[in-house]
Amino acid sequence: MKNRWLLNLVLLVVIAGLGAFLYLKPGIHKPKPAAKLTTLKAADITQIKIQRGSAAAAQLVRTPEGWEMRAPLKLRADQTMVKTLLDSLQEEVLGSFSAAQPNLAQYGLKPASAKLWLNNTELEFGGTEPIHNHRYVKIGNTIYLTGSLLYFRVNHTPLWWASKRLLPQHAHIIGLQLPDASLTLKGVKWQLSPANPDISSDAIQSLIGNWENAQAISTNTIGKGKPEGEVAVELAGVRQPLRFAILKDPDFLVLARPDLGLEYQLESGQRGSLLVLKPGKAAHPKTNKSPVPRPHKPASHPGR
Repeated sequence: MKNRWLLNLVLLVVIAGLGAFLYLKPGIHKPKPAAKLTTLKAADITQIKIQRGSAAAAQLVRTPEGWEMRAPLKLRADQTMVKTLLDSLQEEVLGSFSAAQPNLAQYGLKPASAKLWLNNTELEFGGTEPIHNHRYVKIGNTIYLTGSLLYFRVNHTPLWWASKRLLPQHAHIIGLQLPDASLTLKGVKWQLSPANPDISSDAIQSLIGNWENAQAISTNTIGKGKPEGEVAVELAGVRQPLRFAILKDPDFLVLARPDLGLEYQLESGQRGSLLVLKPGKAAHPKTNKSPVPRPHKPASHPGR
């Protein structure tokens, strides 16, 4: 009995020692976390500036209402695009060396193909090294080798960062002038001119909803498309209507804001959902009445 007790004690000591060995792993060093391109946190960034080559810079500022573009135009920024950019900041560093080089051009850094300022921190993007295609990024006096995800997020025209929404978020339309019809909200009902009994209230509400939620594929400065019509949108709480010129384009629906010098490029299929009131009678309201059963009629059989 005593021998069994001693054996159990020895086994307990051995198990405890093995557990301590596995936990502490003497002689084995845990790998350090991979270094990041920047230690800046997205929540701490209040100003962003992006410049590609010699093009005008895009300047973005965080406000209590969200990100706003301050240059090249004063517009609401595309919140999703800015978030995507900030989510890409934690690129892993794959190598680094001093930027005190006699010829930065060999790394595509003189001049840099793109620059990004996060608050007061400047990142300069160069070319890629030939073996693994890791990108050169200069920060201060150091050149880092990293992936290209952040560079691809930055490498856009300045107006890429403008909001793609045609109307301000939470806009409430009270009047809409289309090329062939106009809508005016009177109390809680829409008044259509010229009147058309084939246009249902559902069709009108659908058109208004399409405008209030419409988003473009891209935004840019106004191009050379010729105007072929105009849309005026009256919004609650806004004195002057927003005016959109419909620009002629064979592939897209292009709506321009001359007051902003900005055009929105939309899918061509949105022409029908934004510019046309489609006739359609309102659906009959459903009732809770059960259908009246019809008397059964025996089927006739030919030859009888």
